Amino acid sequence: MLLDNQAGWPGLQEEWLAMMLGIAHQTATAIENARLLEARQQEAYVSAALLQVAQAIVSLNELDDILRAIVRIMPMLVGVEWCVIFVWDEQQGAFRPAQMYGITPGGQNGPDQALWLTRRYAPGDFPLLDALRDSDELIAVDAFSSWKDLVPLGFASDFVAYLCSAREVPADQSAESGAPRALLALPLSVKGEVLGVMLVEESVPLGPYRERRLEIITSIAQQAALAIQNDLLQREMAEREHLERELQLAHDIQQAFLPTQAPQLTGWELAFSWQAARQVAGDFYDFFELPDRRMGLVIGDVADKGMPAALFMTLARTLVRAEALEAESPAAVLARVNDLLVANTQQGMFVTIAYAILSLETGQLAYASAGHPPPLVWRLRSRKLEPLEKRGMALGVLEGIHQEEHTVWLEPGDHVVFYTDGITEAFSPQGGIYGDERLAETIQGAGSGSAQDLLAVINESVIAFMGDQPCSDDMTLMVVHRSN
Repeated sequence: MLLDNQAGWPGLQEEWLAMMLGIAHQTATAIENARLLEARQQEAYVSAALLQVAQAIVSLNELDDILRAIVRIMPMLVGVEWCVIFVWDEQQGAFRPAQMYGITPGGQNGPDQALWLTRRYAPGDFPLLDALRDSDELIAVDAFSSWKDLVPLGFASDFVAYLCSAREVPADQSAESGAPRALLALPLSVKGEVLGVMLVEESVPLGPYRERRLEIITSIAQQAALAIQNDLLQREMAEREHLERELQLAHDIQQAFLPTQAPQLTGWELAFSWQAARQVAGDFYDFFELPDRRMGLVIGDVADKGMPAALFMTLARTLVRAEALEAESPAAVLARVNDLLVANTQQGMFVTIAYAILSLETGQLAYASAGHPPPLVWRLRSRKLEPLEKRGMALGVLEGIHQEEHTVWLEPGDHVVFYTDGITEAFSPQGGIYGDERLAETIQGAGSGSAQDLLAVINESVIAFMGDQPCSDDMTLMVVHRSN
C-alpha cells in the first residue's frame, strides 16, 4: 500500500498545484475586480461631485453667489479645511478677496470678513498670488511652516497673517504625525489668462487618494475660472450695450442740432448730405437766414473722432451761429469764433470751417476759409470748375489770427459745392484715394442740373469708388445752385 501511495503521490501533487493555481487566479481576479469597482466608484464620485458644482453654478446668476457656493461645497466634497478665492481686478491691477469659507471671521483668531473683503493685493504684496499669476501652475506647500515665505506678514487684521501666525497647528496634524496639512494654490485661468486664485488647505492625511482629490479640486477651480470669465464677458457686453445706447443718443442729439430740411428759396436750390463714420461725427454743416435776404452757409470738420469731436463740433457750430448775428463779414465771424475756442477749449482740439454769406438778390458770395478745403464753383456758361481761394488757419490753435475774406458772384445756372475731406480722402478696397481730381471730374461730368442732382452724382461716385470699404472719415456735402 505504501508503494502504491508513493506511486500515486505525483498525481495528487499535480492536482493540488492545479487547485492552488486556480484559487490564486480567482483571488487575483477578485482583487482586480475590487480595484476596478473602487476605481469606478471613485470616477462616479468625481463625476457626481463635479456635476453638483456645475448644477450650483448653472442655477446662480451672480458671480458672488457662484463663488460663495463653490467655497462652501469644496470642504464637503473633498475634505479641505477651508477655501478662499481671490479675483484679479484688471482696472486696479491687484487681487481682491472674493469669497472665503471655513475660517471664522472676527474675534481674536481671525479677521473681520467684511473688512478683509475690502483689501487689495498689488504685485509684491502677496508673493504666492504673484507666483500663481506668473506661472499659471498649481503650487503645493506641504509644510505649514513654509507658508510664511509665500504670504505677506504684518497685517494685524489680515486673513493671511492670521493663517501664518495666530493659528496653531494641532499636534496630531504636525509633520511628525505623518499627516501634515498642505496649502494648495490653484490658478483660476482660461487659455493662459489668470483671472483669479483659489487657496485651500487639505485637512485629511494626504494618502493614496490625494490624486483623485487634486483632480476634483482642479476641475472645480476650472469651473470657477469659467464663471469669472463669463461674468467678465457679461460685464463687457453690458458696458458695450450701454455705451452703444449712449452713442446712439449722442448721435440723435447731434443730428437734432443740424438742419434736416432745405429752405425754400426763390431762384435758389440747396441740397446737403451728412454721413458719420462712427455713431457720432466731427463734421457739421449749417445754413440760416440773415437780414436783407442773405443766407449764411457753414461747413466744418473737427480734427478728431468720437465723442470729443462731437462735443467740439456742437460748440463750434453754436458759436458760429451766435457770432453771425453780431458780425457782418465772414472773416470777422471766424476770427471771433477762433478767440472763443482758444480761450475755452482744451489744447489739441481744432476745427476747420468755411463760412460764406450769400446774397439771394445779387448772387454775391462772400466767404472765408479757416483751413478748410476750398469750395468749388461750377460755371454753367464756361463749363469750367473754379476752386475758391484757400486761406487762413484752423480755428482753436492760436488766438488773434487774421482771416482773409474773398468775394465771387454766382450767375444763373452756377453751382457751388462745399465739402469735407472725408469726400476726397475716401479709400478704395485697393487702398487708392478718391482725390481732388476725381471730385472735379465728377462735378464737371454731371452737367447742368439741380442741386440735388449734383449732390446725388457726387455721393454715388464716392460710394462706387469705396466699394465694400467702410467710411474712414465723416463725409459731408452741401450744394447751392442758382436756378436759370
